[in-house]
Amino acid sequence: MKLTRNFLLLSILILVFSCSRKEDPINLNNSNLSIALKSDVGTSDSELIGMNTTVVFTVEGSDGVDYTNESKIFINDEEISGNTYFFETPGLYVAHAAYENITSNELSFEVLVPDTYTLTVDFPKALRNQPIRFGLINDQGVDVSDDAVFFVNGNEITGNVFSSAVDAEYEVYATYTIQDEIYTTDIADFEIFIPKRKVVVEDYTGTWCGFCPAVAVAIDELRAVTEDVAVVAIHKSSSSIPDPLNFDRISELQDMFDVDNGFPKAQINRTVPWPRPYNLTEVTSMAGKNTDVSIAVNSRLNGDNLSVTVDVIYENGSTQGDKLVVYLLENGVVSPQANYYDQTPGHPYEGKGNPIEDYVHNDGLRNSLSNLFGDAIPNLPAYEVHSKTYNFTVPSHYVGENLSFVIMVVNSENNAKNAQYAKINENKSYE
Repeated sequence: MKLTRNFLLLSILILVFSCSRKEDPINLNNSNLSIALKSDVGTSDSELIGMNTTVVFTVEGSDGVDYTNESKIFINDEEISGNTYFFETPGLYVAHAAYENITSNELSFEVLVPDTYTLTVDFPKALRNQPIRFGLINDQGVDVSDDAVFFVNGNEITGNVFSSAVDAEYEVYATYTIQDEIYTTDIADFEIFIPKRKVVVEDYTGTWCGFCPAVAVAIDELRAVTEDVAVVAIHKSSSSIPDPLNFDRISELQDMFDVDNGFPKAQINRTVPWPRPYNLTEVTSMAGKNTDVSIAVNSRLNGDNLSVTVDVIYENGSTQGDKLVVYLLENGVVSPQANYYDQTPGHPYEGKGNPIEDYVHNDGLRNSLSNLFGDAIPNLPAYEVHSKTYNFTVPSHYVGENLSFVIMVVNSENNAKNAQYAKINENKSYE
């Protein structure tokens, strides 16, 4: 009886551990705690302020806790004393905060030159039909746009809000009057865009797999004809040969997407098999087509502390069940690759050897910063941004400068609606 109870307790513990492992991302700092840096001069990420302005900063955690007193605040990467800063010299300043090994978002401040007026555009890159507001800021940081006249592509508009269904690059300037003299601002550029679809291609592979180079060749051919793909190589060790890019949770992905162990296997947009002979048109027929959701990403790697902020915006609003998937990849991993095409006439890998000793593996899935199958996106109206920050401690065996990201928005059935690719420390805008 005692043995039966102990066995039952052990079974429950194993079940709980297994479920937890599926739900939690790997190695995220402080259970995915993120911090947000805020200031008392405005709510946007970029603010115009007058000279001799004191700004008060606060640091708020995603758990609702105020971390201001426990955090360090930096202006242009130099730590300041306390949480206030006196801006007395014109120029551009960038602020961020750090709590333990967690890095916040960045805030930009432009201290204005005396006796100058500055034209602002609230969305330098906007979706079609998205309202874009123009401002005119005086040297004290006060918006005086009500007293200005705005011109888009040389044509006067009514008020200071503009939208268009035409995707193109635009120019705007303003005129204003001081003591009966008319002044004209510098021209500012902005863009209206229609999101283009990046197709996700996932390559289930292994360094031990002699037929796996076939998918690598197909991916190279894809990239030669389109930039609108986001590639993830998901490696698995064999029973006898370890793979340096082995992804510990690959079996969970295989179970979810019905991918058996007969590698190589390739998937399109997560759920659709891409079988031999890997017909490119199955991918290119979707790549670059118009869609209604776009993704931006900005990452910052400081030592082994990685902070990644992802923004998602919809042209028509989100759909119930949409999720955000954020994958961390590594490129440039050199390791022997089994090659069964060494003796195949005309094959790109003919005569390369078996194995290929100095094979360079790219796009290797290292970690999932989000839940493996995505974090829920709230119900969003059109043009409202969903922003989420992830913090991660990079293991010592990752090469920081070789890291990159594939980010996906997937629906309730795990089909990828759009994707984005970005390198480490890159500020990748909407596309």
